[in-house]
Amino acid sequence: MSTPCDSSGGMVILGAQDDLSGDFQESSLDERLDEAEALARKILATQPENPDALNGLGLINQQQGRYDDAATLFDQAYAIDPERGDFKQNLIEALAAAAKSNAESGFYQDAIAFTERVLNLQPNDAVLVARMSFVLTLAKLYGQALALADRAISLDQSAVEAHDARGLALLGLKKFEHAITCFELATNLNPDYVEAKVNLGSAYHAKRDFKRAIASFDDAISANSGSAQAFNNLGIALADMLSLVEAETALRQAILIDPEYAEAHFNLSRVLLMAEKFREGWLENEWRWLCPKFPSTWREFAYPMWHAEQLEGKTILVWSEQGIGDEIMFANMLPDVVDAGATLVVECNDRLVPVLSRSLENCLVVARTDPPDLRIEAAEIDYQISLGSLGLIYRNSADAFPKHIGGYLRADESLTEKIRERYDALGDGLKVGICWRSGNPIVGHERSAPLELWDELLAMPGVQFVNLQYGDIEAELAGVKERIGIEIYQDKAVDPFSSAEDWFAQIAALDHVISVDNSTIQVSGSQGVQTWTLLSYSPEWRFGAERWDHLWHPAIRVFRQREAGKWTPLFAEVKMALESQIDHAG
Repeated sequence: MSTPCDSSGGMVILGAQDDLSGDFQESSLDERLDEAEALARKILATQPENPDALNGLGLINQQQGRYDDAATLFDQAYAIDPERGDFKQNLIEALAAAAKSNAESGFYQDAIAFTERVLNLQPNDAVLVARMSFVLTLAKLYGQALALADRAISLDQSAVEAHDARGLALLGLKKFEHAITCFELATNLNPDYVEAKVNLGSAYHAKRDFKRAIASFDDAISANSGSAQAFNNLGIALADMLSLVEAETALRQAILIDPEYAEAHFNLSRVLLMAEKFREGWLENEWRWLCPKFPSTWREFAYPMWHAEQLEGKTILVWSEQGIGDEIMFANMLPDVVDAGATLVVECNDRLVPVLSRSLENCLVVARTDPPDLRIEAAEIDYQISLGSLGLIYRNSADAFPKHIGGYLRADESLTEKIRERYDALGDGLKVGICWRSGNPIVGHERSAPLELWDELLAMPGVQFVNLQYGDIEAELAGVKERIGIEIYQDKAVDPFSSAEDWFAQIAALDHVISVDNSTIQVSGSQGVQTWTLLSYSPEWRFGAERWDHLWHPAIRVFRQREAGKWTPLFAEVKMALESQIDHAG
């Protein structure tokens, strides 16, 4: 399934201490927060330097999750009366919570600043140092996080949190075996420390050892059946093993425990969509916007959201999200909007502007910029919707997907013809583009099929192979020439990173594409170019669990690994299919 929104586990950050002194503080936590806040502000209106009122208002802010504001108030109280140990402790706890909250929200510089203040105030508390190590891990400063975790262990070798934090830093550095050792040490020190059990499962999951990951998550659940994160991560691991029913059950349990757990909702959406339970899957997919690690940001347009109202005579803005491959695939639904009678305005990746402008009638296409293109405001928009949310309206069942192979995007015809002439000059036979690597930072290695595995295909007569793989591939192409004496044509006039026009035209000029799962297949599939996609055992949700076709792109045929990591049987199938294709072309 797709890369999960959160599968890393995570050390639980402790809340503020319960032994807060003073009658005001104790009563304020027991009363309604709004009444308590009104009382504190009433006191501060006449006594702005009343440390107890400042501290009390800080406690209210902390209860409300406003950790930055709480830290400011505790800071003021502590400055007025530095002898009050509870003021200092409350300040430290608020700063620690603010550091974690800011790191989780992606405000890493603020998180680091809060972390530095915590460590200055209390540098020798092993547990607190470990918690700050975790904040740095959230900020992806894994080396610094590891140094802090080591410092925590030097302060107290029995501190479970310190070993857990060290494991998380090592996990971020992709030192999986060392991370596993740390998590196991933490669980040995405290068999009831559920967080380390969850993180141990996450380390095994990162190694793609799903069986051990599931065992670790089950162990965590046995220790604490109320751990929503354990159920969430269990669901992800089960989905990667294509155990979709069990995965759905685990993720629903995570949501039952914590109904506001955005990552669990998002991961459930991926499982439901893969199982072709589209209606509920798209609804759950709306939780993606609340996931801190979701790779797109919400566009702050003031127009009303579209909820399937009549579009005849209306103007609707559809703004893109996620990567360029997702934009291309979801553009599959834009013709539906046009067919509904709408005037369509699309905001997208700048590289796609000419392609979409050519392919869509009655449509204004602009590049996604900040601030937005002024033509959007001038278009008098009636409704807006994100591109990925169109599935709620237009792709609620397998029958709702288009069946025509011709595609929905068009390359520049004159440019395509020029490229086709170059490829015709290579010689007789099918012109087949190939792509063998995935650039996904998490599972790219698993989805990539090393070029050495392609040798028997590449040696087949009756085919001229054209490289479609982006990135640094010169050594790999030279390796093919050395091994089997075949030269894969490298068209240096085409750079997909700088020009989508060239990219689309190059692929449109081919007879056929064979590729692993990456954005190449979105370009070929969207144009109706015959494509064979080579899938790893745990594919993206969009391929479904068992399909040999592709709902989004009828021109795609899927070849699946039947066992994780085993490409050889798959290539044998592809070779037989290509032989048949060559015979048919001849």
